[in-house]
Amino acid sequence: MELLLDSVQQLEMWNTVRTTDARQPLLLAEALTERGPHTSGIFTREMKEAAKELKVKEDITVRRADKTAAFVLIKTKEYHKKLDAILSDSSKFERLTRNPTEDIKRDANHVISTINAATNAVHLSPIQGDFSLGYLYRNIKTHKEGNPLRPIISQTPAPTCALAKRLNQILTPYVPRRYSLSSSVEFLEEICDSPGTGFIASLNVESLFTNVPINETIDIIMDCVYREPLTATLNIPEASLGTVMDICTKRAPFSTH
Repeated sequence: MELLLDSVQQLEMWNTVRTTDARQPLLLAEALTERGPHTSGIFTREMKEAAKELKVKEDITVRRADKTAAFVLIKTKEYHKKLDAILSDSSKFERLTRNPTEDIKRDANHVISTINAATNAVHLSPIQGDFSLGYLYRNIKTHKEGNPLRPIISQTPAPTCALAKRLNQILTPYVPRRYSLSSSVEFLEEICDSPGTGFIASLNVESLFTNVPINETIDIIMDCVYREPLTATLNIPEASLGTVMDICTKRAPFSTH
């Protein structure tokens, strides 16, 4: 349903379709609808009964494994301890006492109006409809020592989801290509065409996304967009673009259970 919602938002962004304000809640409701009977030849009755027994055990948590089609059983206390260790970092997260989605929508629409009034070349669609907080879910990295959690925040229900995707489309042409590859196929082609000398190194960053310095990253993007002599300057006021990036990156509220 998230993929379907994303596709509809893309078509709406390109003015291919028009939707009502009820689009998102309808799709979310459909995602929760019970389906008809389905018999699996792999998932046996014994497995189903075992899964039901595990589900009601409060001292055991069942989560998906990261990067593999498997489930992991973990002690609930250990699971929450690992999650608390991530969310307790006050330099990355802030506990909210109220739902800020309406404030975010209002501020985003204000800067969207400013951008649309300043240029005819780039258009951003106003944010309309009702929205809710993003939500956090966690996969377990069974391929890493200690089985850490991978927190994933879905912003599909959030007011800035479509705006962030539109922003990604606008900024992608400004991403330097010199030190990046677009796919594993391109990587293999580079390896096959190399002279066969030297070393290949794999570098890993712990908690990559929460360790990205946001202000510094935005400054780098601004330099690439407005001060790189080999690229055309984006027809959006620099201050307005900075405000949009701030809203989409620093104001991304989510809930967790």
